Amino acid sequence: MGFMKILYILAGMILAAVWTQPAAGIETARVDASSGVPRLMVDGKPVRARMFWGDIGSRPVAARKKPQQVTFEFSPLADEPATATMHFRFGNVPGDVYLDDIRLVETATGRDVFPPSDFEGGPQSFGSSWTSWPPGSQNTVGTVSVEPGKGQGGSAGLHVHITAPPAGPWIDFHFYHNGGFALRRGHRYRASFWVNAEPERYLTVAFYRPGRNYVFLGGPPDLVENQIRLAAGAGVNLVSFHVDCPWPKAGEKVDWSRVDEQCQNVLDVNPTALLLPRFSMDPPAWWREAHPDDMMVWDQPGPDQVAAVVAAPEYRRDAAQRLTALIGHLEAKFGRYTIGYHPGGQNTEEWFYWNTWAAPINGYAKADRLAWREWLKGRYHDDAALRAAWRDPQVSLATVAVPSASARRAAPYGVLRDPVREQPLIDFARFQQEAMADCVCGLAKAARQASQGRKLVVFFYGYQFEFGASPNGAASSGHYALRRVLDSPDIDVLCSPICYFDRHLGEGAPSMSVPESVALAGKMWLNEDDTPSHLGIAAEQPADNPVDSLEKSKQERLRNTAQCALRNFGTWWMDLCATGWFNDAGIWTAMEQLRGLDEELLSHPRPFRPEIAVVMDGESMMRLAAGGQVVGSPLTNWVRRPLGRIGAPYGQYLLDDVVAGRVRAKMYVFLSAWRLSPAQRQQLLAATRGSLRIWCYAPGYQEEDRTSLEAMRELTGFRMRELIGVKALAEPAAAGRKLGLNDTFGWGEPIRPLFAAADAAAEETLAKYPDGSAAATLRNTGDGWSLFVGAPGLTSELLRLGARRSGCHLFTQSDCNIYANGRYLVLHASQDGPLEIDTSRPGAIRDLLTGQVIGRGPKLVLPLRRADTRVLDIGDETNRT
Repeated sequence: MGFMKILYILAGMILAAVWTQPAAGIETARVDASSGVPRLMVDGKPVRARMFWGDIGSRPVAARKKPQQVTFEFSPLADEPATATMHFRFGNVPGDVYLDDIRLVETATGRDVFPPSDFEGGPQSFGSSWTSWPPGSQNTVGTVSVEPGKGQGGSAGLHVHITAPPAGPWIDFHFYHNGGFALRRGHRYRASFWVNAEPERYLTVAFYRPGRNYVFLGGPPDLVENQIRLAAGAGVNLVSFHVDCPWPKAGEKVDWSRVDEQCQNVLDVNPTALLLPRFSMDPPAWWREAHPDDMMVWDQPGPDQVAAVVAAPEYRRDAAQRLTALIGHLEAKFGRYTIGYHPGGQNTEEWFYWNTWAAPINGYAKADRLAWREWLKGRYHDDAALRAAWRDPQVSLATVAVPSASARRAAPYGVLRDPVREQPLIDFARFQQEAMADCVCGLAKAARQASQGRKLVVFFYGYQFEFGASPNGAASSGHYALRRVLDSPDIDVLCSPICYFDRHLGEGAPSMSVPESVALAGKMWLNEDDTPSHLGIAAEQPADNPVDSLEKSKQERLRNTAQCALRNFGTWWMDLCATGWFNDAGIWTAMEQLRGLDEELLSHPRPFRPEIAVVMDGESMMRLAAGGQVVGSPLTNWVRRPLGRIGAPYGQYLLDDVVAGRVRAKMYVFLSAWRLSPAQRQQLLAATRGSLRIWCYAPGYQEEDRTSLEAMRELTGFRMRELIGVKALAEPAAAGRKLGLNDTFGWGEPIRPLFAAADAAAEETLAKYPDGSAAATLRNTGDGWSLFVGAPGLTSELLRLGARRSGCHLFTQSDCNIYANGRYLVLHASQDGPLEIDTSRPGAIRDLLTGQVIGRGPKLVLPLRRADTRVLDIGDETNRT
């Protein structure tokens, strides 16, 4: 047995009491960052921030691309003597579903509860027993027909054809049994049917008591209970899940029964579980009807109005009251088993504006207009200042309107808003960010007070890298006032899903945010791991790179969770579709294998301080106009692919942390430093002196109220000129090819503005635009190397070139996803073939998952296949050569 493995076992024995929930419950759960590392502390002791996320309830049924028999048993949650119904729903996926032999049997007697539906009676055999909804012209997505030869064994079957709606949102198309039947609580029933689908999809099958509010009686038993047990077996007793947030009318009694049931269900499965309930702060229908001026309004038809204007004072007040009541109830009844609270809201409960990714633009409710005017008063104070800033002698604080949708969709001066001519649009973008952030902070304060400061407060927010691809501009999200949220003393944990762009096998699973700045602010970053396992259906997998085996699921989960360990993140494994993505003990061995690494880093916390700092600026991102994804996509979304493949780890930071001198690195990659004040330019250069700086796209081009080529020269050391009508593509030049550059990058169309280094010598020019001007240039400025990259985007080759010149240590000289901190190194292979690694340290290299010595440093060649994950102990850094 390896020495380190013995240490891990001893550490586990010593700390066992911490990771096993005591029967008496807990008092406090908070994040402590006094060591420089944010750690989850339960009653003052460190606990692995590893969770399972799942909702107990009816399970969707996977309908495959081959005929199958579906059978499940259930016991009704309540009696229904006469009017029970059975419902089928088909999801929002175009295609075809074939059904046959639908039966419901009382198991004790074998009695059919309703006559079986075999559809052999022709077209009328559907209408005699079933009804589709919605009726008539309201149904824009689904048709139902009985067809010969489409059922089991070539018999007649029911054909359900689903198409995408021609306009507007998807409707809730479904059909239900219309005969009405009895279901008895305490009795057991077996439902069965034959199904075939193209493409694969999930069906929702459920039994209800109809009425004004349908009451759920039963359906396919969920797989969440078993996953909670599997998680506990792997040492994961933290469980996150949805609970309702009762929001009654004034004077109505609050019904807490459903909330209590949701919490108790988890504790019934794992009595030692610690709970992190998540709940929606979107208001109920009665509130929406009573506050029409406070509901979101778009410039064109959009989704149903389910979300309130986050800037509306009445919404903030009432939401905070309901949150306070909910947490007060949960603390009183389940507080000894609860570690914190996770309020959600807006799009997918992640606190970005509804329709961020779609065409409609919001901001046209009365509440928006009033809040906008108040915001402008706070910023400009009087009409004279507003008129001067906007260069508009007619505008008034009392009557100013929200900018029109046509103006917000237009980009007459290019992909960056012009501070001279588009200041109203820049101001409105900032207003929408601050409105969202202030709403989050206000609810966080209410949550903190409701738990008397004893429990975690968790929010989704801060997706700095994700919304650059938004078609209406990054600011349409509301996520670019992150500093306001980081300054809140009432938030412990910020979180997001793993990036949806580069998360598959052989890829990097990067963060959506700037988690290293989150840690510098004393808060924990948490990755929501909602990547589907081999237990998901094909529609959830990339067609060319599916996770279609247990071994692939394990390799992906090892990559995701080991990265979280080394970067001091929390994580939950999320059964997103409640279909049992983690219902396999083999997957949970990955969590168990990493227990020793987690516990060692909890006992000896080590800040994540990589030599490469990747830097984002919210103020600059706010200035991306509609259509700005031609810059935002390659520089914020796609850029994480080459960043992950450099051969060295990188951290993600906010620009203001770098300006303040809180980030020390050998190489800085400034992805969006487009808007800087003169003081910020000087502070930035001083804070990064001696390091290599990579300046992307339009560094320093804008100040608050002007643009300046001279400011770009001051920042980068290169004299700039603006290009007109030139494709924003960079092809390696002769000097670049000598240094190993081969890949063309950028955007295949002209972009405005676009810049070239006008004074770059041939030996400094690494890449050229199609017109021959310098698109990427490298120069020693006297206080460090400056690498200007004008075309939007980067390559791993170019980044490795910069890393070598800066003196950063490269663990590999070829593409590989790398995570490292201290003596620990994680590799996730991006390609097949042997990989040479350089640890820069002598001594034994151990595989942490097996405890075996696999070689000696500093050099080692590993035979890896694409998507293999290795977790290594490369030795104490004091033994560096």
